[in-house]
Amino acid sequence: MKWNIDYELMVSRDSNEKASWVINDIVEEFERLIPEGPPLGYKPINLINDTEGGPTLYWPLGHDFYKIGLNISDIFYNQVAFQFSQEFSRIYCDPRISNWFIELIGHVTALYMLEYLSEKWENNPPFPELADYHEKFTDYRSNLLGTAFSKIDMVKYQISNEWVKNQLKKLMNKESYNRGKLLLIAYEILGLFKESDAGWRMLPYVGKCSDPAPSDDIHNMATNRKNEPNFTKLLKEVPQDVYPFVEQLINKFGVFEGKTK
Repeated sequence: MKWNIDYELMVSRDSNEKASWVINDIVEEFERLIPEGPPLGYKPINLINDTEGGPTLYWPLGHDFYKIGLNISDIFYNQVAFQFSQEFSRIYCDPRISNWFIELIGHVTALYMLEYLSEKWENNPPFPELADYHEKFTDYRSNLLGTAFSKIDMVKYQISNEWVKNQLKKLMNKESYNRGKLLLIAYEILGLFKESDAGWRMLPYVGKCSDPAPSDDIHNMATNRKNEPNFTKLLKEVPQDVYPFVEQLINKFGVFEGKTK
């Protein structure tokens, strides 16, 4: 594993070790899916528990490390997995910037990892006593989605394929949105990521394909929270084998050059 993680989640060393079981699996899957690594390179990660500000990837950034805060009361593997996956994906996009697209990718990643861990731990749990825990990953994912679905018009959602495009239009117009709807959009596009691993290799290009883009100097830690994804630039920048995925994603969104079709 190329990542070095310093655990300060709990006072107990045993609890921190338990957290590492699920986080190591997530990190190794990231390394498999995105072998090129993150745009700012591999750096030590300081992982803490922040019950007021977490989950979050902290700003301003350190030059030599990343700092992630979760918001947990104990080591519940499903909760740790969901929160860590979201924030870790920001590092792979480019932690210097933030926009609705990066937020959406974080939700897609969290759903993917819950499903991945459920399958992995069913067949190969880290310890025998966790042989049945895989079901909790599935249940947690189902509960999150069930809560989100319960807050929208199910009939309208089932008969209208415009729902995703309409919700993304609100995001791009900077209208208010809730995380439940963002989670449902993520669920709708998760299938594209599951069709081909190549889609994940888009992540390290997302940051540089934003307007305004971060500095080309990876040592420049200047941050910008006010930018927009540029899908035209993204199509030009991604490797040839990732291009079809981005094209499918744009069609799913109904957007081009940051505007709805």
